[in-house]
Amino acid sequence: MKRTRKQVTAMLHQHKRNTLKVLLLTFLGVLSQAVYAQNNVDEFLSLVEQNNQELKAAYKLMEAQQMGFQTGLTPDNPSIEYGHFPGKQEEIGNKTTYGISQSFDFPTVYSVRKKLANDQSQLSEYEYQLFRQAKLLEAQLGFYQYAFLLKKQRILQKRLEHAEQLYQSYQTKFERGNASVLDVNKARIQYLKTKSNNQLLVQELDAQQRDLQLLSGQTPDTLVIVSNPANELPSLETVLSDMQQLQPEVRYLQQAQQVADRQIKLAKQNWLPELELGYESEKAGDGTYRGVRGGLSIPLWKDKNKVKQAKAQAIFEEQRYSSRLSSLVSETQKRYKQAEELNKIWKEYDQTLKEAANIGFLDKALQLGHLSVIDYFNELAFYYETIDTAMEIENNYIQTLAKLQAYKL
Repeated sequence: MKRTRKQVTAMLHQHKRNTLKVLLLTFLGVLSQAVYAQNNVDEFLSLVEQNNQELKAAYKLMEAQQMGFQTGLTPDNPSIEYGHFPGKQEEIGNKTTYGISQSFDFPTVYSVRKKLANDQSQLSEYEYQLFRQAKLLEAQLGFYQYAFLLKKQRILQKRLEHAEQLYQSYQTKFERGNASVLDVNKARIQYLKTKSNNQLLVQELDAQQRDLQLLSGQTPDTLVIVSNPANELPSLETVLSDMQQLQPEVRYLQQAQQVADRQIKLAKQNWLPELELGYESEKAGDGTYRGVRGGLSIPLWKDKNKVKQAKAQAIFEEQRYSSRLSSLVSETQKRYKQAEELNKIWKEYDQTLKEAANIGFLDKALQLGHLSVIDYFNELAFYYETIDTAMEIENNYIQTLAKLQAYKL
């Protein structure tokens, strides 16, 4: 006599303390061993930082930009002049002149220009840090996805072994006349479905491994996924505070404001006159003239509107910082809420799986005749789906948590 799902579930709950929970224990064991390892993530990210070609190129670009900012901070090159002017008449004689001169900006300009160059160099470094963070976050998420796929493969391998044993068992029963061809076909379909899923997962793992190898320059095969309990969600206040202090984008925008303010000071300094000093000598006939000369340029038109332009740029940088900071805070709050909800759902799934009937119960019920083959496979599919959903939710939580705390990279 076939029983309803509620009756079977009640019976299974009565016996669950005395029944070996093989698959569930296996699942939980895999979870404890395949949770994303912080030490291994750090090791992998270190490889990425050392070997990634894009990061190396970005660092070289930063160095080139910083060297460029440090040029043009000294006065212009000195100028040397020489002239020889033959006279048309012998009594006039020849005229010879030579001189050396040096032009330079007003002395205070060099101090402001040097500070501006230092600020721009720091801005370039923050720009590199922003690119570095994005690349390391990409690598971190890729590593977590690889760990997730490895965990999924272990579970699928267990399912494949179970499906193969079940299929072989029904083939034997069919040959002995104890099972119908429909039962054999259902077992065979389940086996082929599990086998194809496993093969597709192997291909996905291979593709993910290639991506990680491209990022780090090395294969992740040697990285062993070990237990890591440090996946707890910190408080929102802590996340917001750390984000505003450590996020490279926030630092970049703050530094851009400082550069804009320094540009205003330099633009004002450019209204000071440029100076020129020189020494000249002139020989004409029997007379020789020597002496120094000096001059200055009057800045009437060359730097017109530069102060206004610098002030407008400073206003833009201030507004950009304020707007972007508000956006970052809002994005962080949304992501935190998402992580909080995912964590809550995953814990509910975890608790449900601990209390639910597992494959051991289903096999027992099938052997005792309490479940038909159709009901068995329906229950099995439902159980597998629950485990898969729990793993997906856990993976989404880990990925969201990594994005939330990207400022730590």
